[in-house]
Amino acid sequence: MHFEILVEGQTELTALSILMHQILGAFSEPHTWRLHKHRGIGRIPDDPAAKPNKHDQSLLHNLPSRLRAYGDEGRDDVVVVVLVDLDDRHDCNAFKREMMALLSYCQQQPKTLFRIAIEELEAWFFGDQQALKHAYPETRQQVLDEYIQDSQCGTWEVLADAIYPGGMTALGLHGKRSVRILEQKRIWAKEICQHLDVQRNQSPSFQAFRDGLRRMATT
Repeated sequence: MHFEILVEGQTELTALSILMHQILGAFSEPHTWRLHKHRGIGRIPDDPAAKPNKHDQSLLHNLPSRLRAYGDEGRDDVVVVVLVDLDDRHDCNAFKREMMALLSYCQQQPKTLFRIAIEELEAWFFGDQQALKHAYPETRQQVLDEYIQDSQCGTWEVLADAIYPGGMTALGLHGKRSVRILEQKRIWAKEICQHLDVQRNQSPSFQAFRDGLRRMATT
């Protein structure tokens, strides 16, 4: 099976570039995959049937047209995987239904797996605290002890408080805040995922992603 994986940005691309072989085995033995990063999550367009704005490179804005294009290819050996963050949305199931409804705009629906990191991808890193502490030996144990797995608590900010010198406050004070934070999140993904064990990970949203891919690989 071949997987076309749509992600929000560089952090997700970095993480999955490292983790995919643990989930599905070595590339091309037998499964293959390709990762597509976007410029943020964006929002589902008011008219999903309309042609997307070429200046908007966010994932959700382009998702309806991408699904139609994959469906038009008519390939049974391709699975489209959509991975997004829940962020501050209150109903994960409702959000998933919104994305699944976009398939009704396809003349031929592609095989599609929708998965949501709760609250953010950084929750997956908390799911393997052994890997996190291996990557960052000075991790603040008290922060780990207070974190509730896959809770909506400002996950990446909590991660910063756990592993970044001076915590979130120090990170937010350096240079151009948004640019520096995005780069730091990419670094965390690279350093932690090198040690992450997909079998012992305790994040329910990661387990759903892992198990969903493996199930689709056998269809």
